[in-house]
Amino acid sequence: MRRKRNRNVRVLVVTLGIAAVVGLLSQPEHSLFSSAVHFATDWLFQLTASATANLDGASREELAEQVAALEQENAALRRQLADYLDMQAENEQLWSYYHLKKENPSYEIAPANVIGRDANDDFYSFTLDVGTAVGVSVNAPVITDSGLVGWVCQADAASCKVKTILSPDTKAGVQGKQSGDSGILSGSATLCDQNLTGMTALAEDNQLKEGDMIVTAGIGGVYPSGLLVGEVQSIAFNKYDASRSAVIKPYVDVRRITSAAVITRFDANNKVVSADE
Repeated sequence: MRRKRNRNVRVLVVTLGIAAVVGLLSQPEHSLFSSAVHFATDWLFQLTASATANLDGASREELAEQVAALEQENAALRRQLADYLDMQAENEQLWSYYHLKKENPSYEIAPANVIGRDANDDFYSFTLDVGTAVGVSVNAPVITDSGLVGWVCQADAASCKVKTILSPDTKAGVQGKQSGDSGILSGSATLCDQNLTGMTALAEDNQLKEGDMIVTAGIGGVYPSGLLVGEVQSIAFNKYDASRSAVIKPYVDVRRITSAAVITRFDANNKVVSADE
C-alpha cells in the first residue's frame, strides 16, 4: 500500500509540473502548441484525480485503523488508572489507621467505604461495604482516623448498617480527657443537623470546660477506651431536673464521611489477641 501511495504522489507531482508548463505555453503566441497539448494533459489530469482519490482513500483507511488502535489503548489506560486509583485509595485508608493499630495492637480493623445512606433516618445512618465475612458484628464500633463515628446496628455477609453518634440510640460511656468527668454520649434531634451530639448524666460538680477533649471510657466492653469522640462546645444546665449536660462537636463531620473502619476485635487490656482465640 505504501509503494502504491508513493507512485500516486509522483504522478501528482509530474502532472502539476506539466500543468505549470502548459500554463506558460497557453499564452496567445503559443496558441497552436497549446491546442496540441490539451488532449494529452486532459488524460494526465484524469490520472491525477484518480491518484489523489486513491491517496485520500488510503489515508482515511489508515487513519481509521490508527484511531481504533488509540481508542483501545486509551480504554486499557483508563482501566489501569482506575485500578491504580482504587489501590491508592485503599493504601491511604490503611495508612490512616496505621498509627491507631500501632498504638493499640489488639485492634482488628476492617476499612470500608460508605455505599449508601438511609434517607429516612434523620441521624445520618449509613451502610458500609464490609460485613460478617470479615468479622463485622452488631454493636462493633465504627471509626475514622479522626475518632468514633458510630456503631454497627445490622450486618450481613457483605455489608453493615451503622448508626451514628448523632443518634439518640447511641449510648456510649465517655469522659473528659482533661477533667476525667464521665457521662453518656447520646445524640438528639435538636443537635444532629449541626453535626453535634450530647453528653448527658454529668455530675453536678463536673469540671468540664469548653474545648475539652472527650474520649470513650471503655465501660461495658462495647467500645475500647480512649477513642477520640470530639470536643466540648458548651455546658448546659437543665433547670427542670437539675441535671448537667454538654454539647459535643465530633472531630469529623459524621454527616458527610465517605469511608470508615469497623473495629472487629479488641482486647480490653490492649493485649494482642490471636485470630484463633
